[in-house]
Amino acid sequence: MRGPWVHAGRLWTNGDPFLAVDASLRGAWRGFSDDQYDDIVDLRPEDTSIPVGAGWAVIVGADGVVRDDSWMEVFQAEDGSIAVVQASGPDYPCVLTEALRYPDTDDEDGAPLIVHSGEIALFSAACDGTGSHSQPLVPARPGPVPPVHGRPSHAADPGLVITTTYTTFAFKVRWYTQLDGESCFARWLLIPA
Repeated sequence: MRGPWVHAGRLWTNGDPFLAVDASLRGAWRGFSDDQYDDIVDLRPEDTSIPVGAGWAVIVGADGVVRDDSWMEVFQAEDGSIAVVQASGPDYPCVLTEALRYPDTDDEDGAPLIVHSGEIALFSAACDGTGSHSQPLVPARPGPVPPVHGRPSHAADPGLVITTTYTTFAFKVRWYTQLDGESCFARWLLIPA
């Protein structure tokens, strides 16, 4: 697709979706404190965005069919694209590679993401964007693809901050996709527009 893709981090979910939002707006999300998370629960599957302050966030992750408790792997491509992949299969790196190679022509088009601050925050929608009920965010960092799915860490699992020079991203969603009898994935793409 847009490769080469570089692994930039991983997000642990226990089934809750994540938000991708302009980092300058994340303080307006009160998923825990003001029960804004309930607004996401009430959305239809085809709804891909939700208002956050003066802007919008796109909803990524938590396919619910690939895995409930799961890592979502985050990748960046040379062209500025970002992919979030939830995968399952005996050869985890191979499933991730196939998910990134899979054509996006039949993916569902979602709402665009506008980013004026130069940073995208990815964090659990069940948390607040900032404050005592938020999850820590760490910068995306290039690294190797995890060799196995693995278990969650014993510490609080952070969200990610991704630096970008782009201000508008198209959003594409591919729900549960079977590769073979044992391997499957779901994928969320942010593509510079």
